[in-house]
Amino acid sequence: MLNPFKDTNWQPGTVEKRAFARSLIIGFPILAAVFAIVGFWRTGAWHPGLLWLGFGGAGAGVVLWLLPQIARPFYLVWYFAACCVGLVMSNVLFAVFFYAVITPIGLVMRLLGRDPLQKRPGPARPTYWRDVEKPVAAARYFRQY
Repeated sequence: MLNPFKDTNWQPGTVEKRAFARSLIIGFPILAAVFAIVGFWRTGAWHPGLLWLGFGGAGAGVVLWLLPQIARPFYLVWYFAACCVGLVMSNVLFAVFFYAVITPIGLVMRLLGRDPLQKRPGPARPTYWRDVEKPVAAARYFRQY
């Protein structure tokens, strides 16, 4: 289980607060443009509310960049929400990958009788231990490739 909460800086300095403000200044207009293009593509009309999203986010970013001492609560709320989303999504994606990719491969291998780890007991096998072939000469270790 991934935990994004432990990797987040919960005591940001001025540099981190200004980087957060820059991400708002750049990110919100880009996000608004993407939403506007997708909305225009789907409906054929421009939505003026997305213009407010872009300007509002960029304006908040400018204010937080100019006054980094007031940016801490916004920074903490933003990163807390991002960590919550990251925690849920990473675990959901790992579960989907496991059940959609790994489990079917294992079931197919089991149906075909493939046992790559040789864990299936044989009737004449008293143990799972396998003897390893001895190397031909010790000089072989100096020429591995």
